[in-house]
Amino acid sequence: MPRLTQRRVARAKARKAKYELSCSILTGFTLRVLPSGKKAYYVRYRDERGKDRRSRIGSTSEVSFAEAVQRATERLSGYVAPVAKAAATTNCVGAVKLVRTVNEPVEAPLLEQFAGRFLREHVDIHLKAKTQKNYRHILKARLVPAFGSCQLDEIEFADVARFHASMSNTPYIANACLLILSSIYSRAIEWGVLGRGFMPPTRGVKTFKARARERFLTPKERARLDRFLEQAITAKPRHRLAWNAVAAIRLLAMTGMRRDEVLNLTWEMIDYRHRCFRLPDSKTGAKVVPVSRRVLEFVRECRRRWENCSFDPKPAYVIYSRNGKRLCSSSLSKTWSLRVRDRIPGFKDVRLHDLRHSMASDAIMAGVPLAVVGKILGHRRAETTARYAHIADSVLSDAVEKVSEAMEHNRRKGRRA
Repeated sequence: MPRLTQRRVARAKARKAKYELSCSILTGFTLRVLPSGKKAYYVRYRDERGKDRRSRIGSTSEVSFAEAVQRATERLSGYVAPVAKAAATTNCVGAVKLVRTVNEPVEAPLLEQFAGRFLREHVDIHLKAKTQKNYRHILKARLVPAFGSCQLDEIEFADVARFHASMSNTPYIANACLLILSSIYSRAIEWGVLGRGFMPPTRGVKTFKARARERFLTPKERARLDRFLEQAITAKPRHRLAWNAVAAIRLLAMTGMRRDEVLNLTWEMIDYRHRCFRLPDSKTGAKVVPVSRRVLEFVRECRRRWENCSFDPKPAYVIYSRNGKRLCSSSLSKTWSLRVRDRIPGFKDVRLHDLRHSMASDAIMAGVPLAVVGKILGHRRAETTARYAHIADSVLSDAVEKVSEAMEHNRRKGRRA
């Protein structure tokens, strides 16, 4: 139940039957809206005998909102205070609760004002740098222009639903806006800015369904990619690719790691003895990436190049840029889009992240269980790996067919014997 404000009073529309809007702060203060469109302020209370009473303050055309709040406070204090005084001798908790109902309504902050505290005390402390950047951008570009001048308890479900639906052509951004707005209300309730019983206007708004964007490389497409990368290093200058871009793409395809995990890989993270990469930080936190002997051989090739480089001091990264620093994420994505994907037939719809999906697909097709694939990819939840369940089902179907064929072959062989 939101707080009754002047804006909420002005926006209340007539319905087929009369209805009332109550205030969550000044208990008993209500607005009655008639089918004719007339609106009036009322105050509801219990007298000394405990009977429910209702008193009319005046219509919205006769009494201003501020005056109605003042009159409601005066009338409530005349009946509640004596009861609170009597209860003070027997029940201190009840007395305190009654006395609080006669206080003036506490003004909730504007969303734009609370957004600053939300960024400082939650986003900057608990979220990663890239996520912080996304939150700031969405707040500045979307949420503040839409709701910045509204108080937190003035925003209603219909406002949020309308705002979310207006971005149906960009469902990902729409869902992100809803997520951030929901987090703002959660922090407001947690920090005592809104009451514990406050119903966030984001609750019940349905998110847009995520579009399935998984694309798996077939064995022929994998061979085509490997052949292209081999030729790209020795190609003519116009079509030649830098070694660091080729190395990053190969490592992505062989390990199923995320783009930034590969680009942030340093020599300290490589554990040759246990055949794994020990990442101190990733999208899901610290994790261990198991790798094959083939991957370690490729890393040793990168090591030999690193030892022969002319940088002093030598780069800390396994794959480094021309100036010895970390290879830029956007630079690698641009290279893939413009200089790799567009030059390989049938790769127009393949994203760089699809190399990770393809690695998972290959693992499942090789008979690796879903739970193990989730461990290899570093998924925190089993639901994330469940997107590959249809691949696992096809593997099981193929296995059943092979078993059935073997049984039929043995049966025929037994008959001939």
